[in-house]
Amino acid sequence: MFRRAVSVALLVAAPALAQGRPSLELILPASAELATEGPRIRLRNVSDPSMQELVKNGFPAQLHFRVELWSAGGVFDALRKSVEWDVILRYDALSTQFRIAFHRDGSIVPAGQYGTFAEALAEIERPRGAPITAERIPDRQYYIATLEVETLSFKDLDEVERWLRGEARPAVQGDANPGTALGRGLRRLFAKLVGGERRNLRTRSGTFRVP
Repeated sequence: MFRRAVSVALLVAAPALAQGRPSLELILPASAELATEGPRIRLRNVSDPSMQELVKNGFPAQLHFRVELWSAGGVFDALRKSVEWDVILRYDALSTQFRIAFHRDGSIVPAGQYGTFAEALAEIERPRGAPITAERIPDRQYYIATLEVETLSFKDLDEVERWLRGEARPAVQGDANPGTALGRGLRRLFAKLVGGERRNLRTRSGTFRVP
């Protein structure tokens, strides 16, 4: 299985035609709702043909979100709280469906299946509310959002390394060896070769006060 996936991934590693610059946007709620509703996150052009081919050949895509609430009332800005979650996109070859799931606080929640990559991507890029709200304090506040997109997880790369070494037995769930610093460096290099390099986006909202 890995032999076919790796060979196909290497073929699609060439730079793809640009489809627009990836962007991450924070949309604040109305002033009266700042203390009860979180900001909405909007993605654009988060994928490319290389990512689509990798997902279709068994390499799940993971989008890791982090949203932080900061206050700016003193000499230094202060981090008030933060929230993190993952969106996982994978292809089920048996049903020929693209499946989306949300992962937060140790729970994975299925979020639908789609017949085409474009449909799944449209769902991922649909604006969504972040599970975080501003605080009723006199200081000005603002949000910072970051997104890390990774086509190849390190667990997948560990499996590829075992295959390359001729080890037939797959890795046991939860027992993957994180490896040495050199091993991690080699995995990152392999990820770049097959088009799975991590991409990071970051944005900040304007400052506001909660009425």
